[in-house]
Amino acid sequence: MKKFEKTFFASWTDLDPNWHVANHAYIKYAADTRVSFFSFIKLNKDVFENFKIGPVLFYEHIHYYKEILMEVEFRINIEINGYSEDGRFFSMFQNFYDNAGNHLAHLDLAFGFINTDTRKLTSMPEESFEIFKNCSKSDSFKILTKADMRKHGKYPENIINEQ
Repeated sequence: MKKFEKTFFASWTDLDPNWHVANHAYIKYAADTRVSFFSFIKLNKDVFENFKIGPVLFYEHIHYYKEILMEVEFRINIEINGYSEDGRFFSMFQNFYDNAGNHLAHLDLAFGFINTDTRKLTSMPEESFEIFKNCSKSDSFKILTKADMRKHGKYPENIINEQ
C-alpha cells in the first residue's frame, strides 16, 4: 500500500522568532496527520467512543534537517515501523518533505491505545488493525514486544516523600 500522506502550508501563526516553523508546530502538523491516518484506517471519533478507547503516546523523537519557512508547502507521510502481534504497541515514522523532495524532518514515535474506562492499555480494534498491518512499512520494520517500548532506557523514577 502507498504511504499515507497529507499536505500543509506553513502559516504565520506557526513561526518562531527566527521566522521559521517552530517546534510545537511540527508536533501539531504531525498529530493532525496521524488523526487523518486514523480515520483512513477506520479509527475515527465515533469508533473511539464506541470502543471506549483513545490513543496514547509513549514517546516522540523529532530530528530536524532543514527549516520550513512561511508559506512553504510541505507534506508529511507515515511509515509503520512496528507493531506487537496483539495490537497493543505501535511504532511509526513521520517524514516531512518539501515539494522538491528535500527531507525536512523525521519523527519517530511509539503509541498504544487505552481503555478510557479502565485506563489500561488495550488492543486496536481488529478491523483497524488489519488495515494498519497492510500500510506502508519502514525498512527497519519489526514485530514489537513490551521491552521495545523501553528501548531508550527511560523508566519512571518515583520520589518517596520523607517526613
